[in-house]
Amino acid sequence: MRPDIIVIARILDALYNEGRMKKTHLQMASRLNYPAFIKYIEWLQEKKLVRLIEDKDGEYLELTQQGRESYERVVTWLKDYLGKL
Repeated sequence: MRPDIIVIARILDALYNEGRMKKTHLQMASRLNYPAFIKYIEWLQEKKLVRLIEDKDGEYLELTQQGRESYERVVTWLKDYLGKL
């Protein structure tokens, strides 16, 4: 898979600003159809940027420390130069 950096930035941005999120809410924030969204989440998990957390209320996704650091470098840069994601 060759990921789109803007899509990755949207996902990281949503998790950075909202904290942990249910898959459905994050999928809506990413503006992807569900099958494409799942491929991106799998890619982000492989790269250790996000992790799946299970608790009594269901499954959530959240940024790892590496995901936060990536957000601070990449997404901040993209926002500075592109404006809105």
